[in-house]
Amino acid sequence: KQWYQRRVRGVHGLGEAQLIKLSPHFSHLQLSLTSSEMKVMLLQITLLSWFTNVLCAQSDVAPDPAPTSLRDEVAALKEQLREESLNLREEMNSLFGDNLSNLLLLQVIDLIKEVKDMQGLVRAQGEKLEDMDSKLAEKIEDMDSKLVEKMAGLETMGEAQNQKMVEVESLVTKFDSKVEVMISEVRLISQQKLTWQNSTWQDRLFSDYAVDGHYTLSDDWNGANPIQHPVSGHNQRNFMLIIDLGGLFKIHTVKLWNRLECCKSNSLGVFIYADQQLLGAIADEKPLYNFKANDEVYAQKIYVKQSLVKNMNFREVQVFGSGPFNENEV
Repeated sequence: KQWYQRRVRGVHGLGEAQLIKLSPHFSHLQLSLTSSEMKVMLLQITLLSWFTNVLCAQSDVAPDPAPTSLRDEVAALKEQLREESLNLREEMNSLFGDNLSNLLLLQVIDLIKEVKDMQGLVRAQGEKLEDMDSKLAEKIEDMDSKLVEKMAGLETMGEAQNQKMVEVESLVTKFDSKVEVMISEVRLISQQKLTWQNSTWQDRLFSDYAVDGHYTLSDDWNGANPIQHPVSGHNQRNFMLIIDLGGLFKIHTVKLWNRLECCKSNSLGVFIYADQQLLGAIADEKPLYNFKANDEVYAQKIYVKQSLVKNMNFREVQVFGSGPFNENEV
């Protein structure tokens, strides 16, 4: 009874704001209810089913022993609740009549509305997913097109590189052919090369004059047409001039230009070597001596040696040949 009274006070304590929130649930019934009537009806609808079930359950259970006054009070309370239930049913039938089923319909409508809201949410999410899929497909297509463009660019670059490689190979081939021609060509290979002699007359007629390129018919041996000249003296021998070719060359010819104004006999007894191979010797007086090498004479140095006890003086020493070659090519 006390619990019932608290529930009645709770429903009567509802404010206008709560009733306004609840009023849409009765908008389909076309009823004009006051705040008090709505409160009573809400209480009755809320508690009717529960009380009925409780009373029915209590009527089937044997009561515990209790004082007579308490049993009478409980019995009176049951009777009062049954009467109120009957009155409530009659009142509901008088208020709603055939509209009682509208309450269930209202709940169904609310459920349908919730389902529609959920369908709208699902539809919106589906549209977002479709939009994301569309954008992703566009990005993938754009990436594919860019990748195709880059691949085409790389192919173009590869073709250009291949063309350049062909051009470079052609240039290398031409250069190799020119090098082969140059190597196989017989030419002057001694001019301005490094030289050495075992003594120098007055420290001014150096061995380098033998390869300086000056060998005119002038008699100016001390100026315009200088000669190489070792130190003069009696009983001196083994004068020698060395020309370093700077590589391994195939020797074709060695030319020695003799002194003109005097001392032509100083060239007598001179031997010419290509490394360790003898090319020839001087036995007479001439302005120019030519020594032709055999077909397979390779050397890095040319040696001009005086075998007699006398000096030797040459305006120029010229070595003609082809190369250079590697040692494994010989």
